[in-house]
Amino acid sequence: MTFGIMARKLHNVALYVLNLMGVGKLLIILLTSLALVGCGTTNDLVYNSHSTYGSTNNDYSSTGSVFNIASNYYKWNVGRMNKYDRKQQEQAVFYALNRLAPGETTEWFNGNTGAHGYVQVASTYPQGSGYCKIIYSQLVYRGQERTFSETACINAVDNSWRFVR
Repeated sequence: MTFGIMARKLHNVALYVLNLMGVGKLLIILLTSLALVGCGTTNDLVYNSHSTYGSTNNDYSSTGSVFNIASNYYKWNVGRMNKYDRKQQEQAVFYALNRLAPGETTEWFNGNTGAHGYVQVASTYPQGSGYCKIIYSQLVYRGQERTFSETACINAVDNSWRFVR
């Protein structure tokens, strides 16, 4: 009788160890995949303006400790505009890209939050079968001011803007 109980316990321990090994292998595969994806995203073309989803905070600490990482994350979130203000900035960016000539500016203002900004087309230059525009954006949110410089190129195939990072 004790041999049967002991055999079941050993069998349960073996199953537990096998399950842990399976989870470990899945974690290794997941982390490797994330690392490879992260390596391949430098200097890519993206559809979103950095000024639209970025934070107005720009005084981050070096990430030498967990405390600094947590502090930077908090600063980034505090300086990040709410959804409505981000939409206002996004509309200003695409209005500038689609309708403004170099030197022209568009502005936006939210009377409820006090957030405001402007987007100016700095220059335009030919690129392939289309062209690119360099734009400057300035945002003020919760008393913090930040300036962004971005380059966006028009895709001649689907007529969409892609931002160069």
